[in-house]
Amino acid sequence: MIQFRNTTYSMNRIARHLRNVARRKGSLLLILFMINTVLITGTTGKEDGKLGEEDEDFGWNDEEPPPDDNIHDGGIPLVRKEEFANNQLYAEAYQSYIQALAYPARLVVRPDSSTVVDESKISFFCRADGNPLPSVIWRVNGKSISDHNRISIKSLSTGLSTLRFERVSVDDNATVVSCSADNGVANPVVAEASLTVIPRDKVPTGFPQIELHPSLKSVEQGKTAYVSCRVRGDPRAKVLWLRDLIPLDIRQDGRYSVSTIGNPGALMIQHAREEDQGKYECIARNSLGVAHSKAANLYVKVRRVPPYFSYKLERQYVVGIGGNINLTCVAVGYPMPRVFWKKTDLMVLDDPSTAPIGKNVLTLTHVESTENFTCVAVSALGNIEATTTVIAKELPPPPLNIVVSSVTSGSVVVSWKPPRYNEAINKYLVTYKLKSLTEDNELFTKEEEDQKEQETSDNRHSNKKSTGGTVETLENSLLIENLNPFATYEFTVQSVGPVGTGLESLPVEAQTKSSKPETSPKDPQARSLNRDSILVMWKPSEKPNGVITGYKVYYTNDVATTPLRQWRRHDAKSDEFMTTISGLEPDSRYFVKVAAHNSEGDSPVSSLVTVSTRPGIPGQPIMFKAFAQDSRRIELNWHAPLHSSPIVGYTIRFNTTDGEKELTLTSPSEKHIVTGLHPDKYYYFRIAAYSDRGQGEFTEPIIQKTIASIPLSAPTILSGAATSSKSIEIRWKGPEQKKLNGVLTAYRISFFRLEDAIKPSHGSEDSDEYDEEYDEGFPTDSIEKIVVVVPSDVTSYVLSDLLPYSTYEVTVAASTMDGYGPESASRVVKTLEDG
Repeated sequence: MIQFRNTTYSMNRIARHLRNVARRKGSLLLILFMINTVLITGTTGKEDGKLGEEDEDFGWNDEEPPPDDNIHDGGIPLVRKEEFANNQLYAEAYQSYIQALAYPARLVVRPDSSTVVDESKISFFCRADGNPLPSVIWRVNGKSISDHNRISIKSLSTGLSTLRFERVSVDDNATVVSCSADNGVANPVVAEASLTVIPRDKVPTGFPQIELHPSLKSVEQGKTAYVSCRVRGDPRAKVLWLRDLIPLDIRQDGRYSVSTIGNPGALMIQHAREEDQGKYECIARNSLGVAHSKAANLYVKVRRVPPYFSYKLERQYVVGIGGNINLTCVAVGYPMPRVFWKKTDLMVLDDPSTAPIGKNVLTLTHVESTENFTCVAVSALGNIEATTTVIAKELPPPPLNIVVSSVTSGSVVVSWKPPRYNEAINKYLVTYKLKSLTEDNELFTKEEEDQKEQETSDNRHSNKKSTGGTVETLENSLLIENLNPFATYEFTVQSVGPVGTGLESLPVEAQTKSSKPETSPKDPQARSLNRDSILVMWKPSEKPNGVITGYKVYYTNDVATTPLRQWRRHDAKSDEFMTTISGLEPDSRYFVKVAAHNSEGDSPVSSLVTVSTRPGIPGQPIMFKAFAQDSRRIELNWHAPLHSSPIVGYTIRFNTTDGEKELTLTSPSEKHIVTGLHPDKYYYFRIAAYSDRGQGEFTEPIIQKTIASIPLSAPTILSGAATSSKSIEIRWKGPEQKKLNGVLTAYRISFFRLEDAIKPSHGSEDSDEYDEEYDEGFPTDSIEKIVVVVPSDVTSYVLSDLLPYSTYEVTVAASTMDGYGPESASRVVKTLEDG
């Protein structure tokens, strides 16, 4: 019933609704009728008499009428019976409104005439539209369907219907199939199609054929399903897929696609759902006829596993008062549950609707009291709970009376008394750290220490000293060794009980005793002062291990291999880092070494320095180093030597296959790159400086090896894709040309199956979590890899004979005549499912 509280309100409402209906239906007649209706009433609710211009963007049901118990709105405004007779205008408007909503039946899909082979199947399709929605009625040769054993019909509520002949014969030739639709608004609509049946021995060339029929398949929900079908025909056949006799409209669902190359006709369904399950057939059609495939079922496996805890939550955890603890709760299932924590039913610590999926770690800080915590896992299949108790106990106090004794240059003994504590002490932790190096001992930054370790690792690795650490013990004393001599250390002790580790004790300091210097004076240099004297300079020892009391300068004009005890010695004070040695023989070559000494003994002697007693001649260059640039170049660096006359150049000597070669540099540059070398070879280099007064002494030789002539960079994998259930295609590009380092000769493809390296997580092998594990780092050195070598002009390759639905990791390396360069970044590819 249309019920109006007042004429103005009701006419506005119905007029606007009629206008909206007219817009949707495009009925000019209805618009004229609506305007006429409004003008007759003489009232529109608008002062200017216009039709609701201010309501242009609103629907008829966007306002609510004043409340009235007799008004009920089900989408169409109704009126009381007693008012209907007295409001003939409204009745006419209502009747026009109802008629405007209806429209005649029409066929949007019509059956196609088809030619088929004897003893095959054929399907006809019809779809009707209209308001009210009409039903589809099928007839064969003008008669209703009677042979339900051979002919079947399947219709949907959307108006789509399929007529199926399960087995035609030559007697069905020239059969006329018709579908009609009627909804009572206008005359019925009818469409006809003819059926032509040809004998099997008269099938024309190019008639559609199904070469590969669909087969029984099962796929896990959310995975990709592949339904096989391969068709052939000339002209090329088009393919239509049926599920449970109903055509699939792949244009309406992007998850569906039909292959046109490789395996033409095959159907791929991405992100499979339960509604994808059914019996599938493919139909091939061209201008010559139609062919149906056999039907095969596709099953979509929907795993339903109620939530369960995969990580056992202990019944109780003990933590020290004021301490921290992490409570980890892990639950799995399908679908995966959300996991949240609560203290009580009224105190939920996480929002259940946004809680993490599968795993939730509750971090408790500054625990002061004992409390219960409950982990809840919730999914659509139910919820489970697990409760644990966090017990807060007092941590053990630190030990008493800490004493450091038995001090040597490299060790101390730390002892203490147990603390007063109500529970047993499980162990003690003794922590020590280098506070400072005393007096002459230099304290270096970490970068400097790393550099020194790199330079002298071969000599110092066996007796490397400790700068700190933490040691566990069950006793009340501990011997700490490998300390630096003449250094101050800080020691603390902690007690460890059942609850955890207590506070540190107050630090106790102790200084180790001296020992003889561990390293020699650094960077010794020498130059001639005049015909019978030389100047010698050096830097202090890095590890004097005590107070340096002086330096000893050894020199000789005999051969450099003369025993040191036969060399002459010149003493220098501890605060002097240069000295002059006089009374030498003119125009002679002298060898010099320097040593430091303290109260415990002498340091090792420094590196050898060579100097001539010829005025104006520069000394030896210092800090001479060599670095391999590539397979044919080595870079040399050095620092200028002591000199009295300006240095004008350097002479470099190095060994070659033809003997020693000499290069002369005519500028005082302190860097040079030697070129034209051979790959993977050792070279010896010496350098001397020269001035206008002559050339100085050569340095001791240094050794460097050129890099092997292999690529310095890896190929880049451009793509990796599965081409079948047993093959993968890899495409790549070669290394950068400037880093090829030779002529490219081959590529090496290495691959292995990831499932052989990783064990599945809890549950089935094809669980969702299993695929994600491939992103985690894991060692592959022990995995046996399969290797394929291809020529250098090949940049793509198909790996075959693989396992179906398996994940492979692939790398590529490039080769020159001297070997393979580095491996490329890995690419992970999964083969398709079998079938």
